[in-house]
Amino acid sequence: MQEQHYPRLRKDLRLSRQETPDGPRFVVKDPETQRFFRFREAEHAVIRRMDGATPLDIIAEEVSAELKAKFDVTALESLVNQLRLLGLLEGSMVTPPKRRLVQGSLLWLRLKAFDPDRLLNRMIGRLGFFFTPYFIVISATTIACALVLTAASHAAILRDMSGLWRVENLLLAWIAVFVVTAGHEFAHGLTCKRFGGEVHEMGFLLIYFQPAFYCNISDAWLFREKARRLWVTFAGAYFELFVWAVATLLWRVAERGTWVSAAALVVMATSGVKIFLNLNPLIKLDGYYLLSDLLDVPNLRRRAFSYTGGKLKRLLGFRTSDEIATPRERGIFLGYGLVAAAFSYWLLSLVAMRLGSYLTSRYQGWGFLAFGGLLTATFWAPIRRHFPQRKGGQLPQSIETAKKPPAWSSPKVMLLALGAGALLLLSVVPLNLTVSGEFTLLPRHNADVRAEVEGIIERMYMTEGQEVVAGDTIARLGDREYAARLAAIEAESAEKTARLEQLRAGPRAEEIKAARVAVAKARERAWFAQAELDRTELLVRREFVPRVELERAQELSIVRAKELQEAQAALELVNAGARPGEIRAAQHEVAKAEAERVNLERQLNRVTVLAPHGGVVITPRLEEKVGEFVKPGDLIAEIYALETAKAEILVPERDIGEVRMGQVGKLRLRAYPDREFRGRVTEIAAATTVGSSSFERTVRVDVEIDNASRLLKPGLTGQARLYCGERRALDIVTKGIRRFLRVEFWSWW
Repeated sequence: MQEQHYPRLRKDLRLSRQETPDGPRFVVKDPETQRFFRFREAEHAVIRRMDGATPLDIIAEEVSAELKAKFDVTALESLVNQLRLLGLLEGSMVTPPKRRLVQGSLLWLRLKAFDPDRLLNRMIGRLGFFFTPYFIVISATTIACALVLTAASHAAILRDMSGLWRVENLLLAWIAVFVVTAGHEFAHGLTCKRFGGEVHEMGFLLIYFQPAFYCNISDAWLFREKARRLWVTFAGAYFELFVWAVATLLWRVAERGTWVSAAALVVMATSGVKIFLNLNPLIKLDGYYLLSDLLDVPNLRRRAFSYTGGKLKRLLGFRTSDEIATPRERGIFLGYGLVAAAFSYWLLSLVAMRLGSYLTSRYQGWGFLAFGGLLTATFWAPIRRHFPQRKGGQLPQSIETAKKPPAWSSPKVMLLALGAGALLLLSVVPLNLTVSGEFTLLPRHNADVRAEVEGIIERMYMTEGQEVVAGDTIARLGDREYAARLAAIEAESAEKTARLEQLRAGPRAEEIKAARVAVAKARERAWFAQAELDRTELLVRREFVPRVELERAQELSIVRAKELQEAQAALELVNAGARPGEIRAAQHEVAKAEAERVNLERQLNRVTVLAPHGGVVITPRLEEKVGEFVKPGDLIAEIYALETAKAEILVPERDIGEVRMGQVGKLRLRAYPDREFRGRVTEIAAATTVGSSSFERTVRVDVEIDNASRLLKPGLTGQARLYCGERRALDIVTKGIRRFLRVEFWSWW
């Protein structure tokens, strides 16, 4: 009698029991293929009885009695065939899959580098301290201190980081990313080894054209304790968070401007961004695997997309099989699938638009063809999966035996009908065309109150936040020096004015009479001197007196004659009066003195600083300015007219053609996200500028907003939406395509 062989489970398989919200699950690892399988309790109850000696009917009876449910032999035979195909039974002829050096798709390339298991075995004995409660306390305290420091010094951190964008820091950034990321992956591997797992693969990834590293820690699926699985997944992010915290504290204690400070800033910047991306559960990185382990749902992304895709196909009339899932898993699949799909398509669209814009603007037609080729190569495989092909001229059994649906309800007809209906709807439904842009709030009017004269501030009459009206006194400067100078110039001006009046009045009668008397007196003296000279000449001829007396008489006669001439000239000068030039010179001196007096009066008036218009004083700590010396032009205070605010909106160049004066604008501020403010377009700039956050050119558009509530503060930012009138929905949807074809595509040929 021929001996009958019954199915036997391979002895080298590793099995682990895990408790989940949906009941116990059993993870099986195939050490030959490095593949993992997850079985439910009923399937495990079957496979653990496959000892090679128990018939299937006996197994069915025992499992039915254990689980109090009916199991027939046919179902067990189907399970045995599946196990044999998977290579989990002895005698199964399954060739281990070839581990290619490069795997994945264009958007998700994986390059295997080396087997790190031996290296990790040597490292784990020397790094035991990092797995102790002491290190957890120290690292957690360090991270907490770094978070507090970041919250308190975020402005200084951003200011210092703004100076990092230099070419010489690029190499430092790459080195920091490489070293920290390598440590990140080794943290995963070492934690897995610490809990008894094996790590046989480490390499590089290219995720959406961004380089990364990876460490295959699939052995963590065998850990019974969920906490250990979570720690293995979280170890890399925790290590990088600790490195970021150490770099933050190092930046705080290091001297600014040194290479230590710069290196710490680079690590802070790169690690901060990587932690944010790495913990995002919508990307297949640590955040995704943490969520998957936390929910006890393996292959969460693939199964969620399969479940939501099946739901969508059934809504469109396609027949598809359901993803096997519990009620709890179905809710998780639906929620995660919708959110992850929306995020993935948004990210892919963003990458595609940026890449397409770069290629087409740089290489025009050839760039467009290259971009189309990249899109085709990237999405060809996912598209083919949604259109199953016939093999051997036969359809799957479930479709062959199904009742043929009427022609009008076939998926193709329904898709065509839906497409035609959507096109018709877009052609007739009007929508409001809107243009969006970043904005910054400014006051409608603002003034810098500056000193017009130099002096020392004696008193401030206003404080920060106080409302003023035009003409209110803001401050007063010392006026003693100006008052003294004004008194002196007034006296000088009076003196010069009196002199001018004297010149204009001419000589007085008394002056003329005195001049005539002087002439008469000088004439008499000259006559007597001449008479004395004649007498002396006679006496000298008769030799009664010496000749020296004659010389004295001659000298005296000459002197008296000169005096007479001078007296006569003085009389003529008095009779002639002041010359016109003297009067004009005196007039100029008087005018100069008067101008100096007026200027000093104006300066004296300007020591009182007045508000040019109404508004609110925004300058802080004005009282501290008392005693400060200011020069003409020095800022004393700022006054903003806040009854009306002005939003300066940066509208992209591609949308400015739709903006008109008087259009309604709605604004949402980051300070008040729950409130909406309305205004109207009052000005459109005449020139374009390059935006600060991108290379796209923008046009400044001003929207005036009522600010009676005084909630709008100058400097606040947000997003604005300008309403440009109704358009057909089809025109709005195709606006970007039409612009591309009419401008960019047109220029290629």
